[in-house]
Amino acid sequence: MSLSTTTITNSIAALSITGLTIKDIDEVPESVTLRDCPVLYPEPDGFLRNVTVEPMAFGTAGSGPFDVDYDMAYTFLYKPVGVSRALLSVYPAMLAMALLIVDKIIVSDLVTGGVTLEFAGFEDFGLANDVSGNPFFGTRMLFHVKEFE
Repeated sequence: MSLSTTTITNSIAALSITGLTIKDIDEVPESVTLRDCPVLYPEPDGFLRNVTVEPMAFGTAGSGPFDVDYDMAYTFLYKPVGVSRALLSVYPAMLAMALLIVDKIIVSDLVTGGVTLEFAGFEDFGLANDVSGNPFFGTRMLFHVKEFE
C-alpha cells in the first residue's frame, strides 16, 4: 500500500496565499518568531490521525483494494502571544486568514494525491504552541483524506 500523503503535503505547500508562509512536511520549524508569522505547517505531533484501512474486496496477501481514510493535522500560527494586547485585537484577521486557508485547500485543483480532501475542523481555535512550546494566537486544522488503494 502506498499512500499519497507526500503528494498532498507538497501540493498544499505549493499553494499561494498572500501574507502566509506554507511549509511542507520536511520544513517544519523547530521554533517560530514574529518574522515567520503567519505560518502554516504540518503538525509534527500527530500529523496523521484517525487512520482506518478497510478492505473493499478479497485478495491474497493484501493484494485486494482498500479504502484508506485519515486526518492530516496542520498548525496555523498567526502571531506570538504578547505582540498584541489581547486575543480580541487579532481575532478578526486571524479568523479571516484561517478561513481563507481552509477555502484555498479544499477548493483548489492544485491539491492532488487524495481521492477526496475535506475540512475536518479546528482544534483549540485561539491559542496554539509552536514545536518549542512558545505560545501563539492560532489553531490546529484537520483535513480528512480518503484514498483508494
